[in-house]
Amino acid sequence: METTPTETDVSGPAPLTDDPHKEIKAKVADFLLSLIQAFLRTGFYTSDHPEAKKAKVGLYEDFQNIFTSKGELTFMVRDDPEGKNILIEGVLPESHNLNSLMLRGMAEMYAPKFAKFLERKDLISLTLKNTMTRAEFTNFIDVMGEPVFVDTHEKSDKERFSRTLQERGIFNISYIFIEELLAVKREIPWRSQIALSRLMKDFRTIPLFFDLDEEGIKNLRRQIIQDIARHIQDPHVIFPVLMNTDIAETKEFKESEINREIIACISDELLLKISQTLLKEDVRPQESELPQGKVVGLAKQVASSLNLREIKARAPILEEYFKRKLILFEQLPEAMQRKIKFEQFTSKFLRNIDSFFTQFDEMQDGERYLKAARIITRIIPELIRRDRYEEVLKIITHIDRQFNEKTQLSLSAGKILEEIEQGEIMRELKGKFLTGSKEIHMAIAPILVTLRAGSIPHLLSLLRQSTDHLVRKHACEILLQVDSSGINLILDELNKREFATKSAIDIMRVLGEMKRDEWIQPFASTLRTYINHENPRLREEALEIYYKIMGGDGETLYLDLLNDTDIGVQKRAVRCLSGIKSKIGLEKFLEILHKAEDFPSDKDLQIEASLFSALGFYGDVEMPEIESLEDFLIETLDRRLSLGPLTFLKKKKRPLSEGSIAAICEALGKIGTHKSHDILKKLEKHKDRLWTNTAEEAFLKISERQQDKA
Repeated sequence: METTPTETDVSGPAPLTDDPHKEIKAKVADFLLSLIQAFLRTGFYTSDHPEAKKAKVGLYEDFQNIFTSKGELTFMVRDDPEGKNILIEGVLPESHNLNSLMLRGMAEMYAPKFAKFLERKDLISLTLKNTMTRAEFTNFIDVMGEPVFVDTHEKSDKERFSRTLQERGIFNISYIFIEELLAVKREIPWRSQIALSRLMKDFRTIPLFFDLDEEGIKNLRRQIIQDIARHIQDPHVIFPVLMNTDIAETKEFKESEINREIIACISDELLLKISQTLLKEDVRPQESELPQGKVVGLAKQVASSLNLREIKARAPILEEYFKRKLILFEQLPEAMQRKIKFEQFTSKFLRNIDSFFTQFDEMQDGERYLKAARIITRIIPELIRRDRYEEVLKIITHIDRQFNEKTQLSLSAGKILEEIEQGEIMRELKGKFLTGSKEIHMAIAPILVTLRAGSIPHLLSLLRQSTDHLVRKHACEILLQVDSSGINLILDELNKREFATKSAIDIMRVLGEMKRDEWIQPFASTLRTYINHENPRLREEALEIYYKIMGGDGETLYLDLLNDTDIGVQKRAVRCLSGIKSKIGLEKFLEILHKAEDFPSDKDLQIEASLFSALGFYGDVEMPEIESLEDFLIETLDRRLSLGPLTFLKKKKRPLSEGSIAAICEALGKIGTHKSHDILKKLEKHKDRLWTNTAEEAFLKISERQQDKA
C-alpha cells in the first residue's frame, strides 16, 4: 500500500517577469497541485473522512478562479521517450507540460504520481468543464479517488465507472480511455486523434446523459465541437481533424456539418493558415479521386467561411480559390468582384486591342466618348501591374491626339487626361518607377513625356521620395525632355534647402552628369550657394560638381577654398587647382609646403600629402626658386627622410609622414626622370612601409617613359 502523500515545500525557478500569462499560470499551478493531492488523498480515505474533506476545501473556488469565461481544463497523457508526460490544455492559449507549470520540486514529486494515477484508470484524456456545479465537482473528486476505481482496465470496470458518474449527476466532464483512441491506423498527429476520439465519444454519450429532442441534441453537439476546437491553434492539428471527421459523424450529424461547425469557431488567423494548407494540396475540383474530392469539399467550406469574414490578407487566397473554381464569383466580396472583372476586361482588351481603338475612333458624341474613355482608362492600372507599358502609351497617345485635334471630342479628352494625371494611374506609374529597373524607367518615360506638364509634379515628387541615384537621374532626364525649362523647377527645389544632405548631393551629382550648356550658369549659381553651406560635406561635394561643369572658370573660387575651415574641402580645392594646372595654385602649394617644413600648423600637416600628390599633375615645370618640381621632390626626400648610415650629420628637419612619402613617389611616377631612380630604389628596399609599392610603381613608370623616348 502506498504511503499517504504529504505536502512538500520545495521551490523552483521564479517565473519570467515578462510572461503575459504569469498570473494565470500561477493560479493554474496552485490549483493543479491541490487537485492532484485531492485525487491521491481521497484514495486513502472515505469521502466523509476529515482528511478527504480537508483536501477538497476551497478546491472548487480555485477551479473557477482559473477561468475568465466559459471554458474547460483538459489533461492528456502522452508517451514520450522520457516516460509518461501530461499535457494541460484549455485555460492557457497553448498546451503546456504539467512539469513546466508546477514548481520544480512539486513537479518531480507529483507529476509522475498523477501520470500513474491516470494510467491505472486507463485514461488518455480527461476534461473538466467549468459549468460543473459545486456538488458535481465534489462528487467527481470522490469518484476518482474511490478504491473500487483505482484500476479500470477491464471493460466491466469502465462501464461501472460511467454508470457511477451518471448516477451521481456528473455530466460536465469528458474522458477517453486508451482503447477508445480513434484513427490509430491513419497517419495523423496524436493530438488530432484525441480530438476526433472525444468528438465521437461525446456525440454518442449525449442521449445517455440528457433527455433532449433532436434540435436540443444538435445544439449540444455544436457546443461539444466548439469546446474541442476552440483551444486548438495549430493548423497541423486542426487540418487532420477536418480531413478525418468521417470517424466521428453520426446519423444526424454528418461529416460536412461537423466541419462547418469547426470552421465557424476557429480564429481568423487559423482559418488563413488552413486555407494556405489547402492550397498547397493542389486542390482542383475536376479531379475525380476520392481523397481529392474530400479536400475539394473542405476547401469550398473554408473558402465560404473566409469570404464571410473581414480578414486582412484574405484577398490573394480567395482569388486563388476562385481560379480553382472552389468559390463562385457571386460569393466573392464586391471589391474583389470588381477587380476580377477589370482583370478579365483587361485580358479581353489585350486580345482585341485594334478593334477597341477602331470603335474608339468611330465615336463622335462627346458624352459617349467620355464614358468609353473612362472605361478603358480604368484598366490602365492593371496594365501597369502587368508591365504592359506599350499598351498604356497607345491609350494615352490616342486620347492626347483627340485632345490636340480640337474637335468636338477635345473637351472630353482633356477631362480624361486630367483624371489620368491626378488619379490612380500616376500612383501606379510612380510606384513602378520607384522600384523598377532601368528598362522599366525607359518604358515609362514615353508615357510621362506624352502627358507633358501633367507629369511634372510627379517627376518632382520622385526626386523628393527616391533614394536611388538611377531613379533620380532618369526622373531629371524625363523632366527636361518634357520641358527644357524644368531645370528651374529642380534648382528651385535645391535652393529651398529642404532636401536631406544625401538627397541634395545625389541630385547635384545627377545634374552634373547631365551637364547642358543652356543651364550651366543657373546650376553653377545654385552650387555656389551650397559651396557656402554650413555643412562641410555639402561644400565638398558641391565644389567637386562645380569643378566638373566650370573647370578653369572657377580658379578664383578654388584658391579661396584653400583657406576653408574643413580639411576635406581644402583637399578637394587642391585637386581642382591641380586639375586645371593653375600656376597660382602651384605657387600656393609650394608656399604651404615650405611653411609646413619649417613652421607647420595642424592643417598644413593634414594637407601636406595632398599637396605633394598634386604636383604630379603639372609636369616637370621649372619655377623661379627651384630648378624643377622633380628636383624639389627629390631634395625634400633627401632632407627629411633618413635612409643612409650618416643621417645624424644631416640638418635636422621635421620628418615626412609615410602618407607624404607615398604621395611624393606617386608624383615622381608622373613627372620623374632618370634622376629619381636612386631615391626610389632606396625607398623600395624598405619593405612593409606605406610607400614601398608606390615607389616600385613610380620606378617602373619612369623606366617605361624612358624606353618610349628611346
